[in-house]
Amino acid sequence: MQTIQLDSQTFVGSQISLDDITKKNFRNFNAIIIARPEGEDLGQPTFANIKLISNGIGVKVYQVPVVSGKITEEDVQAFEALTNKESGPVFIYCRSGHRAASLWAINKAKKGFLAEEILYIAKKAGYDLASLGPKIAANFLQRI
Repeated sequence: MQTIQLDSQTFVGSQISLDDITKKNFRNFNAIIIARPEGEDLGQPTFANIKLISNGIGVKVYQVPVVSGKITEEDVQAFEALTNKESGPVFIYCRSGHRAASLWAINKAKKGFLAEEILYIAKKAGYDLASLGPKIAANFLQRI
């Protein structure tokens, strides 16, 4: 499991295991946001189990169940509400980290960051979000 920093408050990565929570230093995060539906893959840890272990080390857990390739406006709004609520570092994950990075990118556009800057940061982190360019631009334009 790898954590990739996108900005000062946001880290993304792929699916975590229950052992990752106890072995890695998740205490550095205020919250974990799961960006995938429950039961998407066989053997995927449940939200309840991740929450139980994470809460035991003082880390809150939320879920924004994004269907792969189908980020909705409701998903974006839910993600925005959670990141606005949490003041400290947040770790967001999905199967590969792509949906997590996509939610971050759209949210940054809503906050006024330029698409080119967002796409550059994501690409540097290993996520090619070029296909989200129009969605990122539309969310940026809604802000102004």
